[in-house]
Amino acid sequence: MGGNDVAKRLIRHLPFVLFMLAALTWLWPAITGTRGTMTDASQHMEYVWLVPCLALAVLWARRDSVVRSLGRPEPLWALPLIVLSGALLFFGLRGGQTRFLQASAVLLLLAAPLACYGWRTFRLTWFPIVLLAFVMPVGFLDNFTVPLRRASVAVTTVILNGLGVGVQQVGTAIVSTGTPPFQLDVADPCSGIRSLVALFVGTAAYGAFALRGVWRRWALFLASVPIAFLGNVLRLLLTALTCKWMGQSAGMTLHDNALFIVAPIYALCVFGLADWLRRGDAPKPTEDEAPAEAKKPARRWAVAAVAVIALALPGFRHWAGEMPPLEYESDAFLNKSFAHLPGAVSHYPWFCQDRACLWSQDFAEDETPPAECPRCGGEVRRVSRAELDILPADTQSRKVTYQLANGDVFTVALVVAGRSRLSIHRPELCLPAQGFVMSEREVRPILPGLPMACFSLSRKGQTRTSGFAYVFLNSRGATCSNLRRVVGDSLERSLRNRIQRWAMVTVSCPQHDFQTPEGEEALRRFMAEWWPTVWAAGEPPHE
Repeated sequence: MGGNDVAKRLIRHLPFVLFMLAALTWLWPAITGTRGTMTDASQHMEYVWLVPCLALAVLWARRDSVVRSLGRPEPLWALPLIVLSGALLFFGLRGGQTRFLQASAVLLLLAAPLACYGWRTFRLTWFPIVLLAFVMPVGFLDNFTVPLRRASVAVTTVILNGLGVGVQQVGTAIVSTGTPPFQLDVADPCSGIRSLVALFVGTAAYGAFALRGVWRRWALFLASVPIAFLGNVLRLLLTALTCKWMGQSAGMTLHDNALFIVAPIYALCVFGLADWLRRGDAPKPTEDEAPAEAKKPARRWAVAAVAVIALALPGFRHWAGEMPPLEYESDAFLNKSFAHLPGAVSHYPWFCQDRACLWSQDFAEDETPPAECPRCGGEVRRVSRAELDILPADTQSRKVTYQLANGDVFTVALVVAGRSRLSIHRPELCLPAQGFVMSEREVRPILPGLPMACFSLSRKGQTRTSGFAYVFLNSRGATCSNLRRVVGDSLERSLRNRIQRWAMVTVSCPQHDFQTPEGEEALRRFMAEWWPTVWAAGEPPHE
């Protein structure tokens, strides 16, 4: 090979090299967000590191076909993907949305082979690139996991009773009716949704290696749903049987390590189904030579267009990330402290800040709390140590318990978000982890302009239920929709250059279940008195 041939090849691939080097400025925020996903235990997405490995493996298996497909650049066809990627990058950077950044990275990677080498290369590379979309956190699917959780619990309950282990289904929990007593609450991470997404990735990649024909690959991919469901039922079944024979503690230990049991079963099911689908396959067809179009020299204007796009990528990234600082909305629309309610006695909790002590106690408004923890002598504050450790530093949190004249007790917590989106999260994600069993959510109009998400709440091992409700609010009003809050926050940051202050109000009452008519009416009476006091203007805003 002469020096001229080497130079021509280098020049031919120079647009792609420049494009990818410039693309790193767009990809890096997504890479950083993905690393955070892998290390965040609350996401339960430990499989994420496998996704880029599988994508690279599929691409490597197709390397000969990809090399033969390299053709002339098509930057104009790639431009819509680049524009959409830029929009998602902008919203992701300004709104603090990791998923937007990751989607932007996937779209830009899809555009690279099309812009630099044409349609034939794009058709061979789009699948392994799209696999990278599975690195996105699946928390947005939590709204759809309740039916999956209930179905898993229902099937497991039937099997256990058939085996002679007396249990009953209580919402998304399995409660023993015999001895020894035990209870399993199927929280969102245990719904099987993470296993399902992991199986989606694995079956998609394995189908690309092992199967030919679109229908066979889709069959293996869709088989992930029943395989993941049955694997989740098996995990619950083994956990319940261990609780029955060895106690609750041993059952929880097995549950936490059940992946080592069900993962080989997942693999056997996938491999067995793929082997069955391969039967009757015709011999693999030989690859054709690249068409004459792929061998034609690149058009100069197309190469120049790719170079211009590559040079524009870092500039846009800098502009999107270095716009004027976001305006930080004041929280002046909220009262700075809880108001006194006529005829009610207010109690405020105080918490020891020593992680080894964690003492806490409620004090009436006319009582003086101790200057230091009576148990260990540590500092005491109105915010718990756990909240300070988990929530961003500029998050405001306060809590009060009202004992009404009729004996009802309502505990109200108000969390006001700071600059970070992580200040507020839905209670459905944290209460089950604290040992509570939650019913399905019901949104009820408690007052005009005040919808609230209401739940029946109980402790594990208890049958008595209490009431729990929450609502999000900002200076414009209230909503129960977490999606509206998240999207609204992103749009405010991206389009109006403003961080809108959101707050979350939670209300609980041990005497009333808010999903019963009597409990809903008790909540309505309390909120009619308390709700106006949270607003600095003395009444809620009217949009």
